[in-house]
Amino acid sequence: MTTRLTLVSPAMTTALREARFSTDDAGFDAAAVAAAGPFPAGRAEVYASPSPRCVRTAEALGLDATPLPALAPCATGRWQGSTLDEVAAAEPES
Repeated sequence: MTTRLTLVSPAMTTALREARFSTDDAGFDAAAVAAAGPFPAGRAEVYASPSPRCVRTAEALGLDATPLPALAPCATGRWQGSTLDEVAAAEPES
């Protein structure tokens, strides 16, 4: 029996472009995701992170994904909203 595993990165957002620790999905481009084309048929189970951008990415790809809490993003605590450069400047040891 062969098992196929396909991993899909969530769609690009403004926060991702800025390398910012954020769960904000502002700037999500559903049209760009849909342009990636249809997903191969034959999937038995589809899971997604429960984060809004991952759920929206699955929807834009036409996938009926079940949110799986184990795939939730990491909590970034005090870094939430900061860019990598800002964290590096404020906490070089981190």
